[in-house]
Amino acid sequence: MKKRIAFLMGLFFFLALISPCSADEIKHTVKKGDTLWDISVKYLKTPWQWPLVWANNQDITNPHLIYPGDTVIITRDGGKTVIKIVRKGSTEEPLIYTPTEAAAVKGKTIVVSPQYSTYIYSPNVLTGSGTVIRKQEEGDLASQDEHLLIRTSSDLKEGQGITIVSRIQDIKDGKKAAGYLYKAVATARVEEIQSDIVKAHITYSSQEVRAGSVIFDDLAAVKPMTLNVSEPEIGSRGKIIDHFGGVSGCSTFDLVFLDAGRNQGVEKGAIMSIVQPTSFQEDKEKKGTTPVFHEYQGLVLVLQTLDNNSMGLLVETKARIDKGFLVTGKK
Repeated sequence: MKKRIAFLMGLFFFLALISPCSADEIKHTVKKGDTLWDISVKYLKTPWQWPLVWANNQDITNPHLIYPGDTVIITRDGGKTVIKIVRKGSTEEPLIYTPTEAAAVKGKTIVVSPQYSTYIYSPNVLTGSGTVIRKQEEGDLASQDEHLLIRTSSDLKEGQGITIVSRIQDIKDGKKAAGYLYKAVATARVEEIQSDIVKAHITYSSQEVRAGSVIFDDLAAVKPMTLNVSEPEIGSRGKIIDHFGGVSGCSTFDLVFLDAGRNQGVEKGAIMSIVQPTSFQEDKEKKGTTPVFHEYQGLVLVLQTLDNNSMGLLVETKARIDKGFLVTGKK
């Protein structure tokens, strides 16, 4: 029987953590028109408390595809929320595949928490539709229900919704810039426009907004990320060039950045192993080839790709992951 695993991926940036119902197990029989989104709202009190779901079986390659008569089971496994789907008429216990097992089955998909859809990995500095000048009230940092003054060249309208995006880290490959990591941190609504200056009311925020943040008036709504799982064949091993989320190294659910991208055959949804090279030299004075062994350290799931590098999510770690660790695809 395949190993059952599920990962609690955290929350969407707009809403605080809300514990699910106190019952040990919730069973919901699917009715026409139901979605996992709606069911999460009903039983978890928010659609954003979402685990990473590995596709269950051949019949349900996308966990969003549920049908009348199916049973959705929501349980707590330690500190994690687990969602399983039992097809109508099925006598088999539902399975959740490990990452490598999912990658080996053609057509498998996984769903990642909306939290990770808020990150934007860009090869260039973003300019957006305008720039936050400052908070209207006193203080430097603005949060929910406060107001911002924004300079924009876009044709914004009163009542229009906008998304505020902050630059949170410059990604480096050694001393060279590899890209820029941004995060959508708040939404706001335009209240007043005078020339190129806009006053906006912050309707939701996950973290405080600073001067210099950029705004967008055309970002798509943030939803769970559905990825087709693959295990790429890359010509040579890549490496981790940077990370985000860990102070000293990184671990499960942190972001890592790889020096392999579309040009190396790495696409969104790629699962790759992380290995650490160790050399063996019995006699330091003895000349000859030094054996190098590669010890498995974890798995990374690629979320976004650029031409020559990519951003991934650590979905499994054996130990602390650091810059310089190698990544490898299918052997």
